[in-house]
Amino acid sequence: MQKMTVIITRVGAQLPVGFEDLRQASVAEDFEFLNRLEKKWRDGRYDDDRLATVRIAYSEGGTLGVGAQTHDEYDLAPDHRRMRHFYVSPSARRGGVGRRLAHALIEDAFACGARLRLRATHAVSTAFWDAMGFARIEADRSTHEMWRARA
Repeated sequence: MQKMTVIITRVGAQLPVGFEDLRQASVAEDFEFLNRLEKKWRDGRYDDDRLATVRIAYSEGGTLGVGAQTHDEYDLAPDHRRMRHFYVSPSARRGGVGRRLAHALIEDAFACGARLRLRATHAVSTAFWDAMGFARIEADRSTHEMWRARA
């Protein structure tokens, strides 16, 4: 079996064409967060956060995953970031795509701030973020956090 080449890139001014396929797949799994990402993007909600990044994972076969890191609206400390809208297509799971996408977003977040939080909403995502090295927490609208390593 030939290994698939996966590219992780920042999303520019427009959500890529393949985003719609991911959004539909996420809705089919009863996840609404990509609908929220699309609305926030369309409404310019991340325009006020010049440090926010949205990244997409794709291969020759199409768009595989998407995620974002932004300011943490539940904790307005300027060096606190939030992982959000993270989704990997079912066909691309368990092949390292999610890990690569998460690592890229973690690097983006830690270039901006010292702490990164997220909210895992089901057992599979909880296990994924645990495996990524996030610590479980009980905080307002957050289940996991990671701190940037000190140099």
